[in-house]
Amino acid sequence: MSAEFLYQGNRIIYDLSGEGVPIVFIHPPAMGRVVFRNQELLNRHFKVIMPDLSGTGDSMGPEHMVTMKGYAEEVKALLEHLKIEKAVICGYSAGGCVAQEFVLRFPERSLGLILISGYSEVQSLGFKYEHIAGMYLVKKFPRFLCYVIASAHTDDPAFRHDINQHMKKANRNMWFGFYEQSLSYNSSNQLQDITVPLLLMYGAKDFSNQHLRTYEKLTNHQAVIIPKVAHQLPTKQSQLVNQTIIGFIVNQIEKSH
Repeated sequence: MSAEFLYQGNRIIYDLSGEGVPIVFIHPPAMGRVVFRNQELLNRHFKVIMPDLSGTGDSMGPEHMVTMKGYAEEVKALLEHLKIEKAVICGYSAGGCVAQEFVLRFPERSLGLILISGYSEVQSLGFKYEHIAGMYLVKKFPRFLCYVIASAHTDDPAFRHDINQHMKKANRNMWFGFYEQSLSYNSSNQLQDITVPLLLMYGAKDFSNQHLRTYEKLTNHQAVIIPKVAHQLPTKQSQLVNQTIIGFIVNQIEKSH
C-alpha cells in the first residue's frame, strides 16, 4: 500500500505492508523504492517500509541540500508518522550511508542495521571514480545514466523499464548531491559506536566488498558474501538476500526481544 506524509514541505511517498518487526529499506541515489520490489515479499514475515527519499521518485517538494544527516532525520520522521518506536534499518549501496547515519544518530530508534553493498567511506580509487562518473553523468546525460543503472540491475524488461522511469523523476540537483555526499561520507571512526546487531552483504564479484575489512576491524557483525554477483544484490540475488534478512532478524533481533 502506498501512502504519503508531509515533511518540511516535501510530500514523502512510501510503501507499507505486512506485520511484525519493522524494517525500513533505504535506496541509493535516484533509484527510489522500486529497486526493492523483490524485497516486498518480506512482508510475509515483517512490517516492510519502503520510502522514496525526498527529491526521488514520487517524493517531491522544495529542492534542498542533500545531507546524510538530513535523510536520517527524514527516516526518523517517517517512523514517528507511523508511530513506530524502533525499526531495523536496511541500506543498499549509498543508501547504506543514510542507514549508518540513522543508527549512529538515533540508536534508541534502531533494532538492527543491514548494509547491502555498503561502506563507511569510499576507500578505493575505482569506487571513487565510479561516484565521480555518476556525478558527471547526472549533470550531462541523466537519461543515459538511468538506462545504464536500470540495465545493470535486471534483465527483466518490465522491471528494467520501471526502474528507468522511476529514476527519471528524480530532482537532478538532489541526485547529484546524494552522490556528492556519499563520496565524502566517512563514519569509519564511529563504527565502534554501533551497538545494534549488524548484517553485511556483498557480492563476490563486487570490488566494494573490500570495505568489509574496515567493519571486521571495528564492529561485531554477521557477514555474507553472495557468489556469482557483483553490486546489485537486491535485484539479482533477491532470494538469497531475503533469506539472509529473515535469518538475521529471527536469530539476532526477535530472539533478543
